[in-house]
Amino acid sequence: MRVALRGLTKKFGEVVGVHELDLEIRSGEFVALLGPSGCGKTTTLLMVAGIYRPTSGQIFFGDRRIDHLLPKERGIGMVFQSYALYPHMTVAENIGFPLELRRSVSNEERERRVREAAALVQVDALLDRRPAQLSGGQQQRVALARALVKRPDILLLDEPLSNLDARLRHEMRGEIKRLQKEVGITAIFVTHDQLEALTMADRVALMRDGVLQAYATPTELYARPVNQFVAEFIGTPPMNFFAADLAPRNGSLVARTEGIELALPAGPRGAKAPPTATVGIRPEHLAIVAPGQGEASGEVYVVEPMGREQIVDVQVGERRLRVIAPPGFVAKIGERVGLRFAPEQLHLFDPASGARLA
Repeated sequence: MRVALRGLTKKFGEVVGVHELDLEIRSGEFVALLGPSGCGKTTTLLMVAGIYRPTSGQIFFGDRRIDHLLPKERGIGMVFQSYALYPHMTVAENIGFPLELRRSVSNEERERRVREAAALVQVDALLDRRPAQLSGGQQQRVALARALVKRPDILLLDEPLSNLDARLRHEMRGEIKRLQKEVGITAIFVTHDQLEALTMADRVALMRDGVLQAYATPTELYARPVNQFVAEFIGTPPMNFFAADLAPRNGSLVARTEGIELALPAGPRGAKAPPTATVGIRPEHLAIVAPGQGEASGEVYVVEPMGREQIVDVQVGERRLRVIAPPGFVAKIGERVGLRFAPEQLHLFDPASGARLA
């Protein structure tokens, strides 16, 4: 089922939670709403669910406008952060509860659909247990089965993995993605965790202060961020930034700042470079070389071993740049090193607006 949000706005008094959001979600697509706390992602999901009524704008499921309909009339299944399972009911009763409200579904049909949904999320051996007898991951699966038993057109997930430990989150990311593709259902997933969004979603809508900043595939968001906020939010460790003066030299551009001089490819013919820019580069696109080599030099500030790699902070003048080094890298704090920049991986942003520069 295709979902379209057009000019969607939600105000709480004078506070704007979501501002004129336009979003198209293809049928069968898995889309993540991503952003920091207070960015409007959950507010958007609750408007799609019918729990919040938009201040203005329209919501379409397929060609049908649904923003005036009650939640039960929208054909949605929802999984909450808290799972919201009834403690006095068995797993089977929890999964089948949405069908209790449908008089058109017979007892035999309900039991069959409960078994099918339970088998789909691999809890069919737990149907006689109660929620208190389940692990966090099992409770999450039961909540998913309850949402799917109605055979909804749209699956809505509100930070469903945030209560799980790291190992179980990793496992459930793969399970939810597999399940969504297997069922072929359109899914909207709210998360503040960029790792969840990038590994699970077909496309990611990144929001800030109620405004959509970018809507693209995970690869596009990472490789070509449209502004400095997107560049800083996406990626772990985050992108390095520093202010630099730009000047033409021999058909190219040179970016200069204290302790750093970088040759940049020239822009389009006839284009005038701005006098200054914010330069961004990801830690994996910097390499530590011998002192005196590379485009910058500095002192090792700290080394953080991470197993398969090491994160090294290098102090260059007044700024600190983070570098991903191989596991065999050895250096003492205060040791002088050089830094080599991958020129094709540099990003330039307008210092005032934060917009990406060509």
